[in-house]
Amino acid sequence: MISFGIDEQQAEYVAEIKLRHLNREYILKRLEDIDSLQKQIEDYEKTLNSKNKVHSIIIHELEEIIKNYAQPRKTTIISSYENEIDDIVEEVVKYPVNLFVTKQGYFKKITPLSLRMGGEQKFKEGDELSDVFEANNADELLFFTDKCQVYKSKVCDFEDTKASVLGEYVNTKLNMDSDEKVVGTVVTSDYKGSLLFCFQNGRVSKVSLSAYATKTNRKKLINAFTDKFTLCKIIHVTQDCELLMKSSGGRMLLLHTGSLQTKVSKSNNGVAVMTQKKGQRLVDVEIFNEGMLSKPHRYRTRNLPAAGSLPSAEEVSVEQLSL
Repeated sequence: MISFGIDEQQAEYVAEIKLRHLNREYILKRLEDIDSLQKQIEDYEKTLNSKNKVHSIIIHELEEIIKNYAQPRKTTIISSYENEIDDIVEEVVKYPVNLFVTKQGYFKKITPLSLRMGGEQKFKEGDELSDVFEANNADELLFFTDKCQVYKSKVCDFEDTKASVLGEYVNTKLNMDSDEKVVGTVVTSDYKGSLLFCFQNGRVSKVSLSAYATKTNRKKLINAFTDKFTLCKIIHVTQDCELLMKSSGGRMLLLHTGSLQTKVSKSNNGVAVMTQKKGQRLVDVEIFNEGMLSKPHRYRTRNLPAAGSLPSAEEVSVEQLSL
């Protein structure tokens, strides 16, 4: 071991060599073999640690197999089902329903017959109605939340119920965050029309509803609208119309949605529509119908943004009588 600088295992090997082979030339030759093996081991380790080298070796070996053993195909492909296999879609039964969404996020789906036969609507203490829709069981639902996200579902995913129950809690049903709150609901069958995001500072963003349609069965979309401003209301319109905007200062403004440009980006900042004085904010927006105001021309303007107008004494008295 000392003379040749070898370890114990190597010395054992040398000790087993027949006496006629035990000479310096033979031992040195064996040591050269050891050095050669060590270099091979190092090369193999480098190859194993390099994906490119492994891939090139596999490619080379496959090319050699093709070169030596390639034969014409003995079978024939007569048809391919690769692009014909679709997910099995369960057919949804279509029938009219009435949908009710409360401010605390409870959802009810009630058939017209059950609604006629049912009693008074039941709500959780302190809760009240936020949105009411006439829809179809096959329609789709979009629930917008205060975290600028939208959760997509189908009307048929909710069970038919009665007016006398609280309904299903949307937050739990759609696996929302525990502190997330529904701030707007949209019902659609074809994703036509536009969404108007009205913010408390008087800005309005107009986005095509088709921007929220997805080919895949995605249940959640982030950045559904801008988070730079506090949302007041979301309104879905299928065609251009007038909106009645109301400020906390008592002023009102009629806005024609055709004057707003539809934006491509869902999270755009919109445009300034109704100017707000310090400490005031937009508190309500609704679709305007004839008869809601006695003098609607007072609240229309050619230029935006505008402050709107205070209601006349006549309109104030009419509103108080209606209340």
